[in-house]
This record gives sequence, structure tokens and C-alpha cells, in this order.
Amino acid sequence: MGTHQLGGVLSLLRQGLTLGVQFGTHSVEALLWVAQTVEEGVYVPHSLTRTVEGIAFTLDNPLLRVGAFTSLRLRIDGTDVAGEFVRLRRGPGTPWRTAASIGADSSYALAPGDRTEFDVVGAFGHGTEALTVRLELRSPAIPPLVWFEFTETPSEAPSAP
Repeated sequence: MGTHQLGGVLSLLRQGLTLGVQFGTHSVEALLWVAQTVEEGVYVPHSLTRTVEGIAFTLDNPLLRVGAFTSLRLRIDGTDVAGEFVRLRRGPGTPWRTAASIGADSSYALAPGDRTEFDVVGAFGHGTEALTVRLELRSPAIPPLVWFEFTETPSEAPSAP
């Protein structure tokens, strides 16, 4: 764990302890419940699969934040994945585009109810190791950075018939 990550964990721990002291342990439990509910409402559980070229996963577009995003950054186990190796689309039958193609003049719009499929090229993890996937979306709106993170062990993609 890098110094920056450790600082973030310590800050989160300090904030959680402060919240617990000021408002009681029930407030911390409620905050954890909200975080878990958001995660379960955004990431499609068990959609993380190994593919021939890397991994794939699916998000339900969050109703918490919709809009046009001008950049997309993906990190796997703390390592940035170059945008040209990250493809995304709004579900089967729609065209793929790369994260590298998203910009101020070519934003990616999220709308309620649209699922987003991701296909990522690269060597990630080994065998039964869980992967931590962090997706960061930058918007010209406030707040400018929206991020989401999940950890799961990828399943093997089903074999073609």
C-alpha cells in the first residue's frame, strides 16, 4: 500500500471514529449500510469475469449521478489501465468505444436504466485472487470527480458452444 493510499485509509478511519464519538455507533453503522447499498446498486454482482484478453464487468447506471463525463480512468489493484485498453458500451448490440476516446468534445453520457459493459485488456491477478477495480469519471459539473470501487474474484467466462 502506497503512502497516498495509507493516508486515505487513516483519514477515513479518523473520520469514522469522529462520527462515532459525536453521533454514536449507530451513525457509523448507517453510513456503512448506505455505502454497501450504493455499491450493490451500481456494480452488477458477480459480473466480473476473466476473458481471453483480460476481464469484463457490468455496471447498472447509478441513479445517484447521471450526466456527461469527459474522462474515464480505470485502475486495477492500484495500477492505471491505459484508456485504449478499456472498452465500454451501453449493452449488447451497441457500439464499443474506448476510454481514450472520451473527452471534452466527446463525452460519455450516463442515463438512468442504461447498463454499461466494460471489456478490459491486460493481465490481471492470478487464479483465484480477488481484484480491486476502481472507476473514476470526471465531469464538468460539481463535484467534478465521481468514483466507484469494488473488490471481487473474477469468474471464468463461459466457454463458447
